Amino acid sequence: MGNEIKLERHQSTILRELNLILQREFPDTDYINSLTVREVRLSKDLSHAKVFYSSLDSDAPVDDIKEEVEEYLKEIRKILASKVEMKSVPELKFEYDNSLENANNIEKILKDIK
Repeated sequence: MGNEIKLERHQSTILRELNLILQREFPDTDYINSLTVREVRLSKDLSHAKVFYSSLDSDAPVDDIKEEVEEYLKEIRKILASKVEMKSVPELKFEYDNSLENANNIEKILKDIK
């Protein structure tokens, strides 16, 4: 149980810090400063983290966003390392979260049915 609490705490800390980093540290990028981290899932050994994100810019091409995230990934991880108190910062894998778009599509379909 203690490990689960530790895992949750680290996930929450990484989520908060990543959101701050993306908004504040990359003002001159095309897409990164408009991203929102929605969820962080850490592996049990804290060595890997899946980072689910979405964009505030609904017109931004997802492939371009992914490309820019990959371009700045090492720098993001380096900044994160300076912000969190962990023995080692996990390897980050960013995944685009399209659940909001899916929910909007479902809502639209349901409205059309009525």
